[in-house]
Amino acid sequence: MTTKNNKPDNTVILHWDECRTSWRELSWQDWVRFRGFGKERQTLLAGAVAGEHYFLVCILGDGGELAHAIPHKYMLSADARLVHGFDGLEESERREFCRIDVLPAPTIEDSERYRELDARSFTVNLPPPHTVEPLLRTIPGIAGALPNAACWQFLSAIGLSRPSAVAN
Repeated sequence: MTTKNNKPDNTVILHWDECRTSWRELSWQDWVRFRGFGKERQTLLAGAVAGEHYFLVCILGDGGELAHAIPHKYMLSADARLVHGFDGLEESERREFCRIDVLPAPTIEDSERYRELDARSFTVNLPPPHTVEPLLRTIPGIAGALPNAACWQFLSAIGLSRPSAVAN
């Protein structure tokens, strides 16, 4: 479901502000423009400084609980434009990853290789350790995250333990 400005109503975008040492919510409109999907097709993040920037796309469930968390890392130019994203892959590995991704029935070997490349791509986008504590105070719906939710891939990667599904 989307709101009148086409923002998915269950999505929150967080951006690490190194100067303020805090995570701040980025509007959907700014995220779309930054990623180059806006009508201008520009990749601009107004007010941002040059360098590495970290984002977390938070997908919330029907009850507001964190369902999925997708980290992003981008390099911005001096004029606050997206230079490139990070996936940690060499060009040949990126081609292999894309090739396997579209296979209708990948072999076991292809599936294993895909998981390996995907894990590397995921890891390189994780936020730096000094941002984790402020992030944990900012992520919406984290307390309600279900034990089997997709968000635990990210939360575990930044050092948060998955709750036990078995009551004590």
